[in-house]
Amino acid sequence: MREKSATLTLQDILEIENDEEILSFRCPETGYLLWPLIRNVFIRFIMSDLLYETPLISEERPPRPRSAYVSVLKACAHNMLKGRRLKGPILISSTGSHVLRDGRYFNRLSDHFALAAHEKTVTLEALLFTDWHWPFPRYNERVLFDTPSRCISLLCGKFSVSEKHRKVAGALVEFVARRAREVVDWSLSEERSAFLTSLLTKHIASLPVRKRLYTKLFQQTEARILIKEEGCYGGSSIINAVARECGIVTAEYQHGSVSAGHDAYNFAEVLRSSEEYKKTLPQYFLGYGRWWTDQINTPVVKLNIGNPDRTESLKSTARPQCEKKDIIVLGDGIETERYLALCAVLAKVFDTKHRIVFRPHPVERERVLRLYGRKAGNVAIEWKKGICEAFEAAETVVSELSTGLFEAVGLANRIFLWDTPKANFCYPHHPFATFSDADDLVAKIQDGACGRVDASTAEEFWVPNWKKNYLAFLESVCPGILNSGED
Repeated sequence: MREKSATLTLQDILEIENDEEILSFRCPETGYLLWPLIRNVFIRFIMSDLLYETPLISEERPPRPRSAYVSVLKACAHNMLKGRRLKGPILISSTGSHVLRDGRYFNRLSDHFALAAHEKTVTLEALLFTDWHWPFPRYNERVLFDTPSRCISLLCGKFSVSEKHRKVAGALVEFVARRAREVVDWSLSEERSAFLTSLLTKHIASLPVRKRLYTKLFQQTEARILIKEEGCYGGSSIINAVARECGIVTAEYQHGSVSAGHDAYNFAEVLRSSEEYKKTLPQYFLGYGRWWTDQINTPVVKLNIGNPDRTESLKSTARPQCEKKDIIVLGDGIETERYLALCAVLAKVFDTKHRIVFRPHPVERERVLRLYGRKAGNVAIEWKKGICEAFEAAETVVSELSTGLFEAVGLANRIFLWDTPKANFCYPHHPFATFSDADDLVAKIQDGACGRVDASTAEEFWVPNWKKNYLAFLESVCPGILNSGED
């Protein structure tokens, strides 16, 4: 089996799917393509083995807390009470990324868009990504939850499995495993093969029910456009396909970093040229700026509208320039201990001159709080401030894969990217100074000229006037949508 690689690229991995046969694996009942349903998991198994020290994907589901069941019941009741009344031509599908503002919850990823055309928009949220917290009271109360539908689909997937589902799932897993051995000299283990086959089998069994549930949702809300977070991910393939069958325009809003090394936004030529595969993807991608959309090859129409959360955060945090003393290290959500070890070296060298801050990725915050609290030695652990507010006090920002590196342009004095195989994989092109290890970073921080990025480049990453651009997009793809239902 291939060893960890410093030269592996995503294009190397994508050759696995660059075979027409991959389009022949379909659901026996619905005819939907099956590769999207395991694509990201399969590719990340390869990335995990060849680029990471810590597994990217766990094959074991953690036990759900008791609060999860309470929240599911609340979501069911909420949908039953509000579902029939909530209608609007714009349906936004979002994971939960809530912040508390003046005692009310605000979804920083979707609520800017939802509130820009409030009475025309219904938001569909996933409780799974909120640690099962019940996010009320809200700024935006025109919200439904996808949790009840997910539960129904999971149950159908578990109890409707048949031999034909197992057979087609096993055939696809066997096919891509063989291609991986041939193309990148990587072998799928028996345990992972069984995991993927079981996962895909349940997906296939649930597809007819999912199709009916999505169709009912679109009819109930009277949607004309679906704008979905993570719309290019394989997990969104079915809702995209059903929306298109219902005559609904589909789009994705950018919610984080995309690049030439991001598996969800880059595809082999066979898939990019397939009209059937395009139906599993959104028709439009609403990007932050030109730099991001130039990086990806997903076969969609790319429009740069800006980043609403960053724009609004900068407006709300504007204040007289404060002293920049912090060195902020941004976590990647996976290799927490490795990042804290880097912070510890920085604290040892710079403790009297700078404050060393570790800012965990949202997915690792609960674990960091449990293990370390708010401080690890001389390293402060913080995430309560918005990222733009945190960068106001940042002399230096350091990370490996974080979108925060780009958000720091024009705010922090200096920015450094950790030069690792996975950083090179994800960002084969970027504007930042790099460092190889802790000693190299220390030397480059001590060199006051290193790591500076021209603030004028910020507009390459962040197009201005997001709201104007967003509303113009809505009118261009659905003329009259902002006036629909009005006299």
